[in-house]
Amino acid sequence: MSFTTAIERLFRKYLPSPFAIAVILTLLTLLLAWLFTPAPEEGSHLLALFRSWESGIWNNGLLVFAYQMMLILVLGHILVLSRPMNRLIKGLTAYVHNTAQAVMLVSLCTMLVAFFNWGLGLIFGAIITRKIGEASAERGFPLNYPLVGAAGYAGMMIWHGGISGSAPAKVAESGHLQGFMSGVVDSDVLATLPDLLPYSQTVFSGQNLLLFGVMLLTIPAFFYWLSGRTNSTSVELPVYKGPGPTDDEGATHGLDRSAWFGRGFGILVLAAF
Repeated sequence: MSFTTAIERLFRKYLPSPFAIAVILTLLTLLLAWLFTPAPEEGSHLLALFRSWESGIWNNGLLVFAYQMMLILVLGHILVLSRPMNRLIKGLTAYVHNTAQAVMLVSLCTMLVAFFNWGLGLIFGAIITRKIGEASAERGFPLNYPLVGAAGYAGMMIWHGGISGSAPAKVAESGHLQGFMSGVVDSDVLATLPDLLPYSQTVFSGQNLLLFGVMLLTIPAFFYWLSGRTNSTSVELPVYKGPGPTDDEGATHGLDRSAWFGRGFGILVLAAF
């Protein structure tokens, strides 16, 4: 059994789901807070920690932030599954004939897309990887499909330095820094904090753009180097067509599948923004 196969089996057997990881980290944080934070003068220490946890969950600012992140992911998913994006992805796969070309194309395009929207980049990487696998099966050229799949996650290496990065987006809001640090530092330190940090000082700063450019060059080059040291095999994948017009029982989805309904709502959202 190869080393990579052993790692794969280990992760498949023991790695929890993302939700389970979130629960484990929550419990670990509660334990550390119980051990290392001072107990209140009155009442149960553990009960006070649970109350703090509850107030954090229902914090208005955090709820707005969570909703923003969900919109980024959901709308990015919708965009990458649209017909224009599918035509673009299919056109890009026509230039792929081996693993080296595949990993360079996937990593480069995914990072460029993720710079604009991390949700779009996440789904884009998965879809273009799938389409390249289908092209390999259709045209008969060998491919290291797992390596191409890894290249599809390259966008997650740069997304937070992009336009949809969580921290740059939040600090660009007026008063966010002061509100975030209120109660944490004294008033003198709070007064020295800027009202906001514009994108010109974060995402579009010279340092950030330079780092982004360096990664655009080095990461595809690294994948190209890996492709020459791994084996490619034949790939058998059925063509992924996405959700169909009916469900398993044959019932229509009505407005869920209506093109005009979707376009109308999209125009409404764009007009509002």
